[in-house]
Amino acid sequence: MFYINIKIALRNLWKHRGYTFINTVGLSIGMTCALIIFLFIRQYLSADNFHPNADRIFRVVSLGNGTEGKVPMMGVPVPMAGALRTDFPQLEKVANLVQGYHLVEVVGEDRSTKQYYKEYGTAFYTDPAIFDIFNFPWVLGEPASLNAPNHIALTQSTATQYFGNWQNAMGKKLKLSGDETFYEVTGIIKDLPKNTDFPIHLVISYQNFGNATSMRWNSVNMGHNCYVMVKPNTDIKQLQVQLDGYTKKYYDAKDPLSNTHLFQPFSDVHLDSKFGNFSPRRYTPLQINSLRILGSLILLIACINFINMATAQAIGRSKEVGIRKVLGSNRKQLLFRFLAETFVITFVAITIACIATEIALPAVGNFLGQQIPFNILQYPVILAFILILWLAVSFLAGLYPAVFVSGYNPINALKNKISQGNKGIWSLRSVLLIFQFTITLIFIIGTLVVLKQIDYFKNKSLGFNNNAILQVDVPTDSISKTRFDTFKQKLLQRSGVEMVTYAYTPPSTSSNNFTSFYFNNSSQKTDFLLCNKPADEDYFKIFGLKMIAGKPLSKSDTVNGYILNETLLHKLHLKDPKDALGKYIQLNKRPLAQIIGVVKDFNNLSLHGDISPVIFYTSKEEYASAFVKLNPLHMQETVKEIGADFKSTFPDQFYEPSYYDEYIANYYIVEEKTAVLLSFFTSVVIFISCFGLFALISFVAVQRTKEMAIRKVLGATTIELISVLNQSFMKMIVIANLIAWPLAYILLNRWLQGFAYKIDLPMLPFVLAALGSIGIIVLTVALRTYKMTTANPVEALKYD
Repeated sequence: MFYINIKIALRNLWKHRGYTFINTVGLSIGMTCALIIFLFIRQYLSADNFHPNADRIFRVVSLGNGTEGKVPMMGVPVPMAGALRTDFPQLEKVANLVQGYHLVEVVGEDRSTKQYYKEYGTAFYTDPAIFDIFNFPWVLGEPASLNAPNHIALTQSTATQYFGNWQNAMGKKLKLSGDETFYEVTGIIKDLPKNTDFPIHLVISYQNFGNATSMRWNSVNMGHNCYVMVKPNTDIKQLQVQLDGYTKKYYDAKDPLSNTHLFQPFSDVHLDSKFGNFSPRRYTPLQINSLRILGSLILLIACINFINMATAQAIGRSKEVGIRKVLGSNRKQLLFRFLAETFVITFVAITIACIATEIALPAVGNFLGQQIPFNILQYPVILAFILILWLAVSFLAGLYPAVFVSGYNPINALKNKISQGNKGIWSLRSVLLIFQFTITLIFIIGTLVVLKQIDYFKNKSLGFNNNAILQVDVPTDSISKTRFDTFKQKLLQRSGVEMVTYAYTPPSTSSNNFTSFYFNNSSQKTDFLLCNKPADEDYFKIFGLKMIAGKPLSKSDTVNGYILNETLLHKLHLKDPKDALGKYIQLNKRPLAQIIGVVKDFNNLSLHGDISPVIFYTSKEEYASAFVKLNPLHMQETVKEIGADFKSTFPDQFYEPSYYDEYIANYYIVEEKTAVLLSFFTSVVIFISCFGLFALISFVAVQRTKEMAIRKVLGATTIELISVLNQSFMKMIVIANLIAWPLAYILLNRWLQGFAYKIDLPMLPFVLAALGSIGIIVLTVALRTYKMTTANPVEALKYD
């Protein structure tokens, strides 16, 4: 019986191959989107799930206190780990994990050749205990070797990159930027999975960390993490109560900025959007859930499209159903027969979806910054999802049409009167189409608004100049600092160089330093932190920062005055910029000095966040980069010339320039990717929805053929006939707009609230979406029904 149903299903599908093709294409597109989204989410959520003691692992995080509430920080004070080892016997293991940014110098066997490798954010200072907490196996050497200074361990791929073969790396020597020490390779670590939150390429003995012996509790480095593994059956709530007492024991009770600390479960770290993690590719729970919803909606629209197509086609098969019932087929047999057709179509669709997914995954993975595997044998859950997807879509898309068609009255079916008395079915079909277009309209409006917000980001002035500025990281050791003036003079002699300045950071960056301070000879610190930006006397000129009071920085190697921004001025409750001049400020670990000027506000962060209170001062000791203003007409040649000057001044250092405007553009890469995804999904939804519209128009065209013929005999023109057919669809699209507009407004308004700087939600995207949907309706109805309205009415009426 099963074989006969499949055979008949294949015969009917071939007979109606036009509808079969449309249904298969629509479902395969929906299934492809759902499968790719599932594979990405499965891969992303599987990060770091291989640690056997994960339920006992916690990260210690910080909450900074300030006037604007708690400030979440994933880092901890340097002495935290040592204090935990002493005061918490419930902790089995405690380890530091500090993210570092280094250029690694690999010296050849002949000592005459050198190669440099950029390990920015992939080098970590740590204790051997980290390898007891996490399952990071060593293939050569022992973690205990990191107890001694000047020892380093590499992952297999990193060792292969440095030395050609990881088996030969043991005992080799390395140097790190800004450090004349030779480090010995004492271990090889098995490569970590690509989706880990720990982008480790090399680990360095924690004893080599510059601030390892610091006892400052009022300073938090975001890259300085502390992980612990509690003993079995430890009461974590009681442990947290004990940790709360740290504020009283180790912090100054008079310090308004004392931190509090939390034990964060390791299972929460991966998706944490509050504290963050080391991964350069982070997606929030909101983004993951949004992808789930997008995939589900596209799949649902594809199923609705199938239902519309199947029920529209069913009218043409009414006589077939009537004859089968007269010949003895019962409803159950017909139900299974029509379901068999659906299962065949969905099987072909899921097969096409698997092939399309395999082809698309490399490009999708590259776009999303993830390596997404599609290996059914290695990951059986993928096969399970494919089978569930196939069965779910088959029943969701096929059950209602099968019940609908198998329920035909045989007498009415043979008399071709199925259209009579089916207003309820028509109403359901209308609801399905309204739902399709509501979702489509939301996608269209959302895409237009996201594109508008990104355009606003790209064109809004940040309050400084960032064009044709080259950033060159300079070595920060004491010998190199004596060469800063020489390097600057060499650059200024180049015809393509207009200005040069030294600073710790550019005006806007994600790597800001925040510190506490005393204002106007007060004995108590202020209750907020400020962003400190050490820079030389040419900094304001090169970036075009505007003074509104006082004078700019003057040439000096040490602090000789401070310049505030307007935000800091307001937080100090000073109304007139001139009121700040002459008052004194003392930054943490820096000398007391007068305020000499006030600079106009600029965005020191991306446009996602508000402007911070910022302070400028000269301090050669803290400079880390040179910023070079280039002549736009000779940029490429000048960059090469700067490289030659860099090599001659700092012969043992690696020259890697970057354009500052490109750095700024990367602020909004997430929004740009969101826009690309929305544009793609919107195109898919429009494509599938138009199939649904085509199905409904086909249904109406078949039902109203004789009505149109009579109208034409009575004198109606082609335009009038098309207008009559358009009326019901225009009502549906109006209803869809009435539903979509408020939903889109609420969703987009909530999304925009995440930005400190945002557009006012414009009406134009809503209007364009409405006009576009009406245009699609009119054009599709006109194209589909033109042939029917221009046909000879006699052909439709001669059999009545």
